Amino acid sequence: MSSNRSAISILLVLLLSLAGCKNDESASPLVAKVYGYELHMDDLAGLVGEGVSEEDSIAIVDNYVDQWVRQTVMLAKAEKNVKEDFSRQMNEYRNSLLIYAYERQIVDQLLDTVVTDAQMEEYYESHGNQFLLKNSIVKAVYVSAPKNNKVDGKLKALVSKRSFLEEDIVEMQALASKVNGQGSYDGDTWMPFYSLQSVVPVTTYNERLFLKQNRSIVLADDSLRWYVRILDYKVTDEVSPFELQRDNIRAIILNHRKLEILGKLQADLVGEAERGGHVERTKNQ
Repeated sequence: MSSNRSAISILLVLLLSLAGCKNDESASPLVAKVYGYELHMDDLAGLVGEGVSEEDSIAIVDNYVDQWVRQTVMLAKAEKNVKEDFSRQMNEYRNSLLIYAYERQIVDQLLDTVVTDAQMEEYYESHGNQFLLKNSIVKAVYVSAPKNNKVDGKLKALVSKRSFLEEDIVEMQALASKVNGQGSYDGDTWMPFYSLQSVVPVTTYNERLFLKQNRSIVLADDSLRWYVRILDYKVTDEVSPFELQRDNIRAIILNHRKLEILGKLQADLVGEAERGGHVERTKNQ
């Protein structure tokens, strides 16, 4: 950046700061001009936020002005050389923005945002095929500990129990602490099976069969041993558990309500316009 340009940028930053402190109704200072298009100080209002350093402020102003110059040069050349008329598209875009703003206003006024558990569960039961898993998931607890540890037998027996209870998780954690073991003891949270594989070196080419046949897993390498208890699992293409889909289902129900509101709004407004004689249709002969 040249020293002259730096000085201009610093001046712009100072002017921006002053502009936020007083209400000056005089003409806004000119910042840049391209083929008759003008960028004024007012156009930069709000560009530099409070607490931004002078160096960062200068960079923000410089970048904005540079971008404006490049875009305006391209616009000027395009207007001169492109003969296509975009008035229809521009009008359609404006209309879409106006309709969207009006619809949003009506939805904000009428939308009931309360979605009960019963409503979500009902939707889940009726639309289970919308919530098929793309990856296998598990609920699991596990410990990794030094390979030759003094509680090895107890941990093996614990994760291999026929019935594995909440108190077994507590005991598992207590045993791990005796040998500086590390693990995860949240048996209520679903995780992707591949996430478990990222911390426990489980390798399989058939997840469905592996999870069906292995509720307990004990593995070892040269230095560590892993003790894993699979508490529950679901495989790819099974219906995802309700608790994983709560937020998704709530969003779906709210979206359905929005569509109902907008559909009724449109029908009511068209009916009102027709009854008032504001709609005329020309029949094809």
